[in-house]
Amino acid sequence: MDTKGKYENKFHRICLACDAFTTGCLVMCLLVLAPYAATFAGTLVIWFLPIACLIPFILMPLFYNMVHRVDTLLFGRYHLAMPVSAFTAALFFVMGWSATSDSPSQVCLVFFGSTVFVTAITVYRYCSFSVRARLSGSGLVSRTSQYEIIGALGSCTAIGAFVGFLHYDPTTAYINTAYVLSCVCVLSAIVQYLATCYGIPILGGKRVQAVKSVFGTFYGGLDKKTYFSALLFESAYAAVASLVVYFGFTLGVGMYKTMIVAGTLVAVYALVACICTRWVRHRSMVLSVVNLLCMVTAAGILIVVAALDGGGNELFACLIVSATDIGCGGAVAVRQTKLRFLTIKPHITVGTVYILLELTMLASAAIAFLTAAVVTAAVGATHSTAAFIYGFASAVVLCAVAFALAGKKTVKTESVPELGDPEPADMHGDLAECDTENM
Repeated sequence: MDTKGKYENKFHRICLACDAFTTGCLVMCLLVLAPYAATFAGTLVIWFLPIACLIPFILMPLFYNMVHRVDTLLFGRYHLAMPVSAFTAALFFVMGWSATSDSPSQVCLVFFGSTVFVTAITVYRYCSFSVRARLSGSGLVSRTSQYEIIGALGSCTAIGAFVGFLHYDPTTAYINTAYVLSCVCVLSAIVQYLATCYGIPILGGKRVQAVKSVFGTFYGGLDKKTYFSALLFESAYAAVASLVVYFGFTLGVGMYKTMIVAGTLVAVYALVACICTRWVRHRSMVLSVVNLLCMVTAAGILIVVAALDGGGNELFACLIVSATDIGCGGAVAVRQTKLRFLTIKPHITVGTVYILLELTMLASAAIAFLTAAVVTAAVGATHSTAAFIYGFASAVVLCAVAFALAGKKTVKTESVPELGDPEPADMHGDLAECDTENM
C-alpha cells in the first residue's frame, strides 16, 4: 500500500475544498448582520440589504460570461477569477462590518461592502466548484467529507470567534470576527489556488455570447412553480434563522446565550446536511412535509414566546428548541432545492445549476432581511418585542405557499448525470456534456 500517495490524495482533497470555509462568512451575515446593522449603522441600512442580495442576479450572468471568455495560457479559465474574487470578497467583507454610526457615509459603507462581497464570493465559489468538480468528481448532490468538515469548521469559527471577541470587547466583536474570517478565507484561497493551478488542464476556446443570450442561459425556460417553491422554502428558513438571533438580542437574553442559540442552529444544520448528503438521493414530498413541520413548529414556538413576552430559563429553552427545528428544516430545504434544480429546465449545465443555487440562497436572504426590516420598524413603532410575531408569522406563510407549490414528482439523482458522467447528452440536454466547455 502506498501510504505516501494516500496522504497526498487526502491533502489534495482538503486543498480542493478550501472554499467551503466561506460558509463561515455567510453564516455570520445571515445570523448577526441584522442586529449589527440596527445597532451600529441604524435601521435604515436594513432596508438596503435586500437590494445588496439581489444585485448579483444581474451581475452573475455577466461575470459568468467574462470568466468563460478568458483564454490565457498563464491562468486558464478559472485561475485568474479565483484569487481576484477571493481577495475582493475578503476586503469588502471587512468593509461591510466597519460601521460605527448611523451617518449616511456609514450606511453606504455597509451597503456597498455587502453588495460587492456577495457578488465576489459567488464568483469565487463558482470557480472553486468548477475546478473541484473536475479534479475530484465532487458534484452538486455529492460532496466530499473534507468539504463538509471545512464548511462546518468555517461556521464554528464564525460563532466561536464572535463569542470570544464579545468577551474581549463587545463594541469591536463584529469587525474583529470579520478580520479573522477574511484572513482565513484569503489563506484558504491561496492554498486552493496553488494546489490546483497546475492540476487542471487549460480549457481553451473563448465562448462569446450576446448579453441577451447569457441571461437566457440562466433564467430562460425555468420551471417557475418548482423554482418559487424552492425559493420560498429557503426564504422561510433564512427569515426564521435571522430573526431568532435578532429576537434573542432584542429580548435581552444575553449575548452569550444568544450565540449558544446560533451555535445550536449551525450544529444541527451541519449534522442534518451531512445525513441528507449521505442518504437522501431523490426529491419527494416527504422532504417538503419535514421542512414544513420543522419551520411551522419553530415559528409557532417563537410566536408564543413573543406574545407572552416571557423570560428566564424557559425563554432560553424555547429558543434552543426553535433553533434545533430551524437547523433541521433548513438543511432539508437546501437539499431538496439541490435535487430539484438538477431538472429545473431543459438544456442546463451543472455550472449554471450551481450559480442558480447560490443566487436562490441570496434571494432567500433578501426576503429574510426585508422581513427583519419590517420587524425592526414595527418594534420601533410599538416599543414591544411582540412585533416579532409578524416576522415569524410571515415565515409560516412562506412555508405554506412553498408547500402548496411543491410538486409530487420523484426524481432519483441516479437518473441525472453530474460532471464527468458518461451518460448520453440527450438525457437532460447539455447536462451530460458539461465537463468540457459548458460549465
